[in-house]
Amino acid sequence: MAGYKIVAIDLLGHGSSAKPKELAPYKLEAILKNLHSLFAQFTDGNVFSLLGYSMGGRLALRYCLAYPSAPVKYLILESTGPGLLSSEDRKKRRLADEELGQKILLNGAAWFADFWANISLFESQKKLSVKIQQEIWESRASNSPLALAQTLNGTGQGQLPYVGDKICLIKSSILYLSGDLDEKYSKIAKEIFAPNPNVTWISVATSGHDIHIENPVTYQKILEEFLP
Repeated sequence: MAGYKIVAIDLLGHGSSAKPKELAPYKLEAILKNLHSLFAQFTDGNVFSLLGYSMGGRLALRYCLAYPSAPVKYLILESTGPGLLSSEDRKKRRLADEELGQKILLNGAAWFADFWANISLFESQKKLSVKIQQEIWESRASNSPLALAQTLNGTGQGQLPYVGDKICLIKSSILYLSGDLDEKYSKIAKEIFAPNPNVTWISVATSGHDIHIENPVTYQKILEEFLP
């Protein structure tokens, strides 16, 4: 995107970032603290925008709530959930994530890549070219099994507080993107995000959960029209 300095961050445990063995660095408070320091280095106190997809969106959303004085002018969330409302649902998710983490440790990252590619949330990705599907698979398979397991145990959805009732407190202008083929997150967008006056919701046609992969041209156009 011309005119913008873009900094793509590998979250802890992903890509080229550190992959500590202990659980503590993967906890929400620790990750948000590290992000706050990182943002300060890149922005030098100037206003900036945050864009997060899925887990990245969950963290970006909670960053704005944890650091309300941070100069985030625009918050862009793609296929992002506000957390699970009931404590019982969070408990069930924690147990499910712990079980998944153990399976990843036992079977490896390639097993995880196969498993993740076949969950219903990514059904629409099967329409992508074989080349792109292979690139997605290889990216997932390159992850550290331990880092994946610790991420689930540290910042999985069952570990995070529900913040759907706090979206209105965020000072940033929020753009929420969901794919019209993604029924789960379209419902979240309509019922939880869209009613807030600081949120603009756009449903992207012929897209599933990964809008930026499934419909990249439209995705970039939306961002360019939203950002000044």
